Amino acid sequence: MKSFTLKSLTVAIVSTVSFASAADTYNIETIETLNNYRSSIPQSINASGQIVGVARFPENVEIDFSRVPSRLLAQIGFDPEEDEELTIAQYQAIVENLGNYANSSLQTQRIGLNQAFIYKGSSSAVNAVPATADQLANSVDSFLYSINNANTAVGVTSAPYELIEHQYTNADDETATAEYFVSDFLSRGMWYNNGESSVVEPQAQDYLGGESAIFDINDSGLAAGYESVALSPAATTRIEESCEDPEVASASQPLEVCVWGIWRGLQNADASNIAAFNNSRYRYSRPRSGYNAGRSIYDIRGKLWQFDASGEVIDQVELPTLVERRSDDENDFSSYAYAINNNDIAVGQSWTYHPDRGAIRMPAIFQNQEAQPVTEDPIYLWGSATDINDSNIAVGHLTKRPAGTLRSYGFYYDVDASELTILDSFFNGASTVVRSINDNGEMVGTAEVDPTLSQVRARAGFYYDMSAEAPQIINLNNTISCDSEYNIVDANDITENGEIIATALKTEEYTDEEGETRTREILVNIKLDPIEGELNNCTDNEEPVERQGAAVGLGSLLGFGALGLLITGIRRRTFLKTKKS
Repeated sequence: MKSFTLKSLTVAIVSTVSFASAADTYNIETIETLNNYRSSIPQSINASGQIVGVARFPENVEIDFSRVPSRLLAQIGFDPEEDEELTIAQYQAIVENLGNYANSSLQTQRIGLNQAFIYKGSSSAVNAVPATADQLANSVDSFLYSINNANTAVGVTSAPYELIEHQYTNADDETATAEYFVSDFLSRGMWYNNGESSVVEPQAQDYLGGESAIFDINDSGLAAGYESVALSPAATTRIEESCEDPEVASASQPLEVCVWGIWRGLQNADASNIAAFNNSRYRYSRPRSGYNAGRSIYDIRGKLWQFDASGEVIDQVELPTLVERRSDDENDFSSYAYAINNNDIAVGQSWTYHPDRGAIRMPAIFQNQEAQPVTEDPIYLWGSATDINDSNIAVGHLTKRPAGTLRSYGFYYDVDASELTILDSFFNGASTVVRSINDNGEMVGTAEVDPTLSQVRARAGFYYDMSAEAPQIINLNNTISCDSEYNIVDANDITENGEIIATALKTEEYTDEEGETRTREILVNIKLDPIEGELNNCTDNEEPVERQGAAVGLGSLLGFGALGLLITGIRRRTFLKTKKS
């Protein structure tokens, strides 16, 4: 394997720690980004100030040029036989294209772009399934989504890839060999506390090892997530016909590679049935909604796991779907739990049926082993519940189509009273997603702030207090100095004391390989500590930020794409992706 040398890069970032002006309502604390990663996205903070999240884009991956598509090398102007050093732009292009969620080939190098971390005064990587000597380094994607007040964190990890040889008889009746990168499983929910970790095994592990994920854990150790429980009827038929039938299946592919191709196609499928143009008479028209259906070869069920102090599962409960799968529907039909409160009520999402649009994902409340809808109003075409507090107030988003365009609307739902409230946003039609709610009824999330009729709209993190005398959505950029170096684009979590962890864009200067000073925007993790003050009402000057569904901008910074190993509803404390959900 020929290694590369990345041309020297000097970066200067001026960080502001605990800075505030007289009128600000928050101090800003910067949370360091994990070493050798470009960006940082917070997910959850507990009462003691420990933070978990995801570091993004590794800066020092070793590239095997024999495993990089020749067309990509030609496109970026790099010849491994002639060139000794990659430029910064060339390295970025290679890593982005080989990232697990963008990379559709199992014959090229696989790179994990996401690294789970925990912050306790300094940031440390968390690896529940580290690569062995025989496996590909830097090929795992891992995420931590929640940390409780016992300092137990939960999340999800993929498996490391390893290279295998597959022998087959070619068309000339000769023995040939093909090489592929494969992994033991698609995903595993992970538990972590003080250096110790464990993973949860799903019921169904046919062909690809199955899927599981954990998104939240309450203070008694009860965790919420999902796991694969069976192959779907459609997947069973398709695998038999396309991968196991020797008359049809490609001899050059092992069975698991063929099945992986089916799974990946389902993961990236668009929810075209909720698109604005949807007329089955036009057979060759494929309207796109921009919302990722995030399907699977597996039927998946929401799951609650009771962990003991050492990370062992001592009890578990499977959560149902909102309705039963129809007899004429052979696709995967699933439920997902994304958050749980200390009353053991979970919230999330489930497939159900729209009267005119077929199968859709909608918010679900899981209580007493039953799934309850937040709404059955047919005006809504998609949605998810993302969090719930100990007063049994759930939050999330619902999608409808004003003026022919799909938009997400934030909501809160009183579980005890079965009462739904839609939040006002910055302007009519502004897509809004609530990420988190504390026990005081304070919510945070992200919303569009740019009313122009463009595909790319600026977004901002927001704060909303449902218990205020006159509740209103507040742009968090108006709560800090108008000349702050941070542009807050998402607010991910809020504590009982009103401390907020948020994701912000920040400009950094760097010296490129030619010695020129350049700038670029990166995502940073900040903590907002409330202080006495008033809103600054800064003039809106946000740069256009990638809204879900477009192809450039913030989505490129994140590189999330369609998160194949995760479900694609907007989950609790999950940041923007390049596909709507």
